[in-house]
Amino acid sequence: VFFFNDTATTEIYTRSLVGSVRCVQETGINAEYMGYKMESRPLRKAIFEKIKDFEPQRHYNTIVKIVKVESLVEIKRVDSVPMKMAICLVGDETGCAKLFLKEAQTAFAKEGEYLVLRNVQARIVKERIRLEVSIWGKIEKSAEKKFTEVNPKNNISETEYEAVHEHQPLPFSITPYILSSSYKLSYFAKQTISSPSLH
Repeated sequence: VFFFNDTATTEIYTRSLVGSVRCVQETGINAEYMGYKMESRPLRKAIFEKIKDFEPQRHYNTIVKIVKVESLVEIKRVDSVPMKMAICLVGDETGCAKLFLKEAQTAFAKEGEYLVLRNVQARIVKERIRLEVSIWGKIEKSAEKKFTEVNPKNNISETEYEAVHEHQPLPFSITPYILSSSYKLSYFAKQTISSPSLH
């Protein structure tokens, strides 16, 4: 912690921490000065998955078509701030699923629209899969239309999942706190229902 004084010189500050303010100013975090050569790595091409391959609690890149906008509402949060939400049925030629949109994402809620979903999560909400794109993901319109028909028979949001804790023993003595984290939460399909409720 430094207490600045206009009349003081830079040399009075503790050298054990930064040497001196002048030293830090001259040699701060500068990759080129330190001899490191900054090279940009080539971006890896994104891998796109099909709906039929989605598993609970994982992230995917995929291209889907909006089959139906099942709900588009505006609600008030606890702090009275309005928030738009939409539930859409989306899919590809291998299957379909529910997609949850909120706020600015609801602008994409248009039937027949093709979307590119990057880092979309297959979340479990009320024991069923629901696709969601968080701040770490991205939604954009797709210029490519690789399929025209969506397979409605394989609706992965109709499958009910059950959470099961799988114990994973660790090879050393651990504290009770760490012991609790050695359980892995997995989801297994229970059954397929005929007419799922809207979530």
